[in-house]
Amino acid sequence: MAGPRLTTPSQKGPIAVNAPPARVPATLPLTPAQLRIVQRIADGESTARIASQLSITTGTINVQVQHCGQKLGVTGRAAVVHACFVTGQLPRPQKAALPGVLTKAEAETWRMVASGMTSLEVAERAGISRGDALGRIRALRERVRAENDPHLVKLGWSHEVLDESVTEMASGTVLRAPVPR
Repeated sequence: MAGPRLTTPSQKGPIAVNAPPARVPATLPLTPAQLRIVQRIADGESTARIASQLSITTGTINVQVQHCGQKLGVTGRAAVVHACFVTGQLPRPQKAALPGVLTKAEAETWRMVASGMTSLEVAERAGISRGDALGRIRALRERVRAENDPHLVKLGWSHEVLDESVTEMASGTVLRAPVPR
C-alpha cells in the first residue's frame, strides 16, 4: 500500500512519502541461548555462576539479559523472567504450597517486583519509604527462600501468586499471553 502523496514547490508532480514503519511487537521471541540464560536467572543463579557454566563472560550475560529485556519490552531481570513465563517462552514452574498465609501487602509487593518496578517505584505505589520497600522485598525473599528478585518471581509462579493476570509492566509494556491452539 502506497503512502500519502505530497507535492513540493520545487517539483511539478506528486512524490511518494513512505508511511511510518509498523510498530514493533512488544514481545519478540528470545533465542535458545537467551532462554538458557533466563532459565538460570529464574533459578536464582548468579551472573558469575551462569557465565562459568556456559563458558561465556559475565559481560556477555549482562548484554544478553539487556537484549532480552528489549525484545520483551521490559526492564530488569525479574521482569524478564516474569515476561518469559507470561509469554510461554519459559516452562511454568511446578506448583508448590505457600508456607503460611500471604498478606495483601506481600502479594502486592510480589506483583510489583514481577512487573519490573524499582524499589523507589514500589515505595511510591505502596506509600512507604524506599527503605521500607526494600525491607518488604527482602522479608518476602527470606520468607520463601528466594535467592534474588528473579528467583522470587519464579517462586511467585510456583506458589500461584503470579500468573498471566500481571501483564502491565513498569516499563509501560502490556504483555500478551500466548493464545492456546
